[in-house]
Amino acid sequence: MQQDKMTTETQTLVVYPISSAVREAELFLKKVEGMTTSNDIQKKFLDEIHAYCKGDVPRIKEIESIADIDNEQINKWLKERGFQIRLEPFGSGGFGVASVLDLLGKWAMKGKKWSVKTEDDEYFPGVKMTTYGSKFYRVKDNPNFIIDIETKDSDHVHLMMVDEVPTGLALLDFVEKIHKEKMTVPFEYDGFVFPKIDLDEETILEWILGLQFDTPNGDIPFYVIAQALQQTKLKMNEIGFRVKSAVALGILAGAPLKKKEPYVINKPFLMWITRPGLSKPLFVAYLNKDVWKDPEGLDM
Repeated sequence: MQQDKMTTETQTLVVYPISSAVREAELFLKKVEGMTTSNDIQKKFLDEIHAYCKGDVPRIKEIESIADIDNEQINKWLKERGFQIRLEPFGSGGFGVASVLDLLGKWAMKGKKWSVKTEDDEYFPGVKMTTYGSKFYRVKDNPNFIIDIETKDSDHVHLMMVDEVPTGLALLDFVEKIHKEKMTVPFEYDGFVFPKIDLDEETILEWILGLQFDTPNGDIPFYVIAQALQQTKLKMNEIGFRVKSAVALGILAGAPLKKKEPYVINKPFLMWITRPGLSKPLFVAYLNKDVWKDPEGLDM
């Protein structure tokens, strides 16, 4: 999978449940001497993401995990939490793990139902919020604002219009660079407007297939990830947002401004959620018009 490809399609990148699932596999095996990678993306994940996230996982109350030798038990667990992804049987000596992030955030200042008009004169359900309690940034040579909205639980949701973004794990690098380089700027608009979101995405994590857990001196010298599924849901409206993301791994043995107007996010935009004390964003997404819908609530 190429990491430098650019796209305008909606995509999500939620690394904490991936790292949590890998951590759960390590705990299930009890003794893991190391992990053998089969591609550069796996090495990047282990060195630059998992190495930091696995220590954060126990401190994230919204994450829970399961490990079992029976795929049906894991599938039942996933279904009870509102997910449709399913693991196939693991074979003799194999097992599976799953992790779920269920993150509910309510805006510190509730917004109003509004309408988003795009440059093509299309209309989508949206939210208008006042500037009170929010912060505004820019990065050098980019005219688009970064809007920082705080939740009642002190998480921060960031929104920024972007024409295109990288795919895969490169999206995380892209967001972290923006976040690091952002600079506070004046914001002279009458509040801001953004689309409501209703997203449900299922993906195969092809890049992690073949990652090997090396175990010492046993009947089974290594275990390998043979199934890797992720389903991510996002609902966002005037009340707040809810993110639910599940990862399931099957592991085999063996082997603008003339007057004061609202600033409108009316192009595809990045969204990322940070929490003080965590190494990486809790959630990253690039949201195009295919998911600009009214979720009619935050229940999933």
